[in-house]
Amino acid sequence: MYNDYELLYLAKENNEVAIKILYDKYYPVLCIKARIYSRIINSSYEELFQEANFAFYLAIDRYQDNTRFVTYLNKCLDSVLINYNKSYCRNKNKVLNNSISFDCVDYNVLIDNDNNPETILMEEYNYSLLKNRIIDSLSWNEELVFVLKEQNYTTKEIAEITDKSLKSVYNIIGRIKRKIEIIMSN
Repeated sequence: MYNDYELLYLAKENNEVAIKILYDKYYPVLCIKARIYSRIINSSYEELFQEANFAFYLAIDRYQDNTRFVTYLNKCLDSVLINYNKSYCRNKNKVLNNSISFDCVDYNVLIDNDNNPETILMEEYNYSLLKNRIIDSLSWNEELVFVLKEQNYTTKEIAEITDKSLKSVYNIIGRIKRKIEIIMSN
């Protein structure tokens, strides 16, 4: 398995496999940053995720070996998303920002004859509500670890991605479990 430095060298040489490996590794970080900034500036998650993708490729292109890549990526993400926030809040964009878009609504519903669509919808809705309640109760670090765990990353991989010690990740997981127990008991 390659480390980040080898992958970054290959990515700068336009190796698509290396870029894909890096993207898959840091995809949760992009998602979390986009979600956090969408809450802060009350903007569309999809737009901010696209900006985060832009920042990811920018970070690969401009990265130098003086820091860890995850640290540099976080700084690039913050910089790009803050600049997006500034442009989003300008007066000339106010009319567009306050309008409602129906482009992202998916009207296609697949009906499975073996199951009741209403039941399936309610189960998904209840899970979504529970997940949102859990995420709302978590700090930024806890949310990042929660999303990575949900995507079946190992604790060791989470420690590498988040640039934290293994013990620190275990402590965060413990706090998450306690918070979930409190939410489930209510």
